Amino acid sequence: MLKRGVAAGRVQQANANEAQVNRMLAKNKYVPRVNQIDAIYLNKDISRMIRDNLLENLQAISPVLFIKIQPELDLLIQSAIWFGSVGKRCSTFGQQLLVLAYDAEKLTVSRLALHFALTVLPGYVKSWEEKRLSRHVEWFSRAITWTENSALVLNVLNYFRFLKTGRKPTLIDYLLGLDYISLRNNQRRDIGYKYLTRELLWGGFMEILGLLLPIINFRKIQRLLKVGFFGEEGQHVRRRESLTRELVAAKMTTNTTCSYCGERPTLPHHMGCGHIYCYYCLSANLMTDANFSCVKCGASCPESGVQSV
Repeated sequence: MLKRGVAAGRVQQANANEAQVNRMLAKNKYVPRVNQIDAIYLNKDISRMIRDNLLENLQAISPVLFIKIQPELDLLIQSAIWFGSVGKRCSTFGQQLLVLAYDAEKLTVSRLALHFALTVLPGYVKSWEEKRLSRHVEWFSRAITWTENSALVLNVLNYFRFLKTGRKPTLIDYLLGLDYISLRNNQRRDIGYKYLTRELLWGGFMEILGLLLPIINFRKIQRLLKVGFFGEEGQHVRRRESLTRELVAAKMTTNTTCSYCGERPTLPHHMGCGHIYCYYCLSANLMTDANFSCVKCGASCPESGVQSV
């Protein structure tokens, strides 16, 4: 009788442990909405950093070859990122940082293949169409544009559905029926006082910058630094004295550019030295720095003011 009682107790304990594990697994399927959204943005940022660094290095090695095979290189990098994250661990890099993953039971081989096709291949098709396809194939370009617009609308609708249900935050997850699960027994995200203090300090610093930057006269500081370090004031004195005696007529040509911004002059004006500026470039410099001089010859603005061309 004693042995039967012990055996029955062990069975009951095993059943209780199994029920507890099942409850924990059921709880793990709940993931807060903010965690899911953070995982998406983290994954985008990490993938973009990896992609940009690799493409910049490859472009530095051979710029000509890079231009020719850029769509294929981008496809190769995106495929490597996908296989190293979702294909290997059933979770993106952003999900791994937040200890999340896709539900492995739902992530079958066919769904993995569709996930790869929907996340990696569209970018390659668009890049290939922009760089390789002839402009005469207008129907293909219109089809891509229509697909992008449709996907954008569906993403917006799915986002509102996600806010209501808290499941499947992206359109691809919804189409494939993929759910997020937590890998740390549904623990809450702990935000320490150190993190909050850092955010408060950074927010205060940004507010101070927002108040101070509009007050600082950067153009005047630039002129003073140029005079102090390069001594350009002395070499323009004689030039300024000669220009005050007689004004030079400015002439516009097809190749004329603004002496300040380097673009085609908008409402071209000059200070009597013959060098042409955009009206906004010239007036902004004169308003913020009364001693502003021509960036090319050092001529100062005459008493009559700026003149239109």
